[in-house]
Amino acid sequence: MDTLKPKDHAEAVALFRSEVVGALTRRELDHGELHHELRLLSQKRYRLPGSKLGRCFSVPTLERWYYRYKRGGLEALRPGPRSDRGRARELTEDQRQLLLDIRREHRAASVPLILRTLVAEGRLQRGAISAATVRRLYVDAGLDRIARRDGSSPKTRLRWQAERPGALWHADVCHGPPLVVGEKKLPVRIHGILDDASRYVVALQAMHQERELDMLHLMVRALRKHGSPDVLYLDNGSTYRGDILRLGCERLAITLLHAAPYDPEARGKMERFWRTLREGCLDHLGRQTSLEALQRHLDAFLAEHYHRAPHAALLG
Repeated sequence: MDTLKPKDHAEAVALFRSEVVGALTRRELDHGELHHELRLLSQKRYRLPGSKLGRCFSVPTLERWYYRYKRGGLEALRPGPRSDRGRARELTEDQRQLLLDIRREHRAASVPLILRTLVAEGRLQRGAISAATVRRLYVDAGLDRIARRDGSSPKTRLRWQAERPGALWHADVCHGPPLVVGEKKLPVRIHGILDDASRYVVALQAMHQERELDMLHLMVRALRKHGSPDVLYLDNGSTYRGDILRLGCERLAITLLHAAPYDPEARGKMERFWRTLREGCLDHLGRQTSLEALQRHLDAFLAEHYHRAPHAALLG
């Protein structure tokens, strides 16, 4: 006859547990004697099936095995499946959050594409997580895949991106929290210029107004530091419609483009940056009394967080 063996690892573990506490279940124990015997067992070292290292078990664990075995025998000692099985335990919290953020930005991207990109960028170890586990993660978060539109709707949005850094810059203005100086509240307008391909913020400045002159000061700073882009993409506000800006772009061979009126979705990348800035910085500043103090917070946010963090819109 073949040697009788446990049919699986769970049965082997159950058999091991029964060997530890089984003898106690067949003894007549006085009041308080059970706890004493369990405490003695907790001081011994045991080697689990398949393990080369010994370990001790706590009194509550041994007591739980004891009563399970008395009620249900060997079957009751089988370990149940982990509640987080298949839920990417190997991932750090930052990696898990990055996967969720990527799905929110790319609802049509396949899981294999997301994993290949993260591995290629060094964000994940190859084989660290399976595609099936990531799919379960997305389903649990209500972020299962959404197919691209078939073009039947009146307005189809297609995701696009410049082919390289410096090819296209976005510029826009965000209304920040007002400054409180004495009894006065002064308006804050945050001017920003964003590179399309890299999402790098080439310039960010807090000012009191949003005139064309203010934008031109910021633009000159960005040009001196980074050179000129091929295209400058702006909204239709008066800040970006002046003759000086148009003439300057012509002389620098920069193509000037304006988004269609009343279509904020066309400026999605810039709107997404403003949301990130609000959630990560502006909403938590408290009372500010000068543009210089506010600017220090903006510069620190860019340097310490935004430019260091993996971008979900770029698949990490």
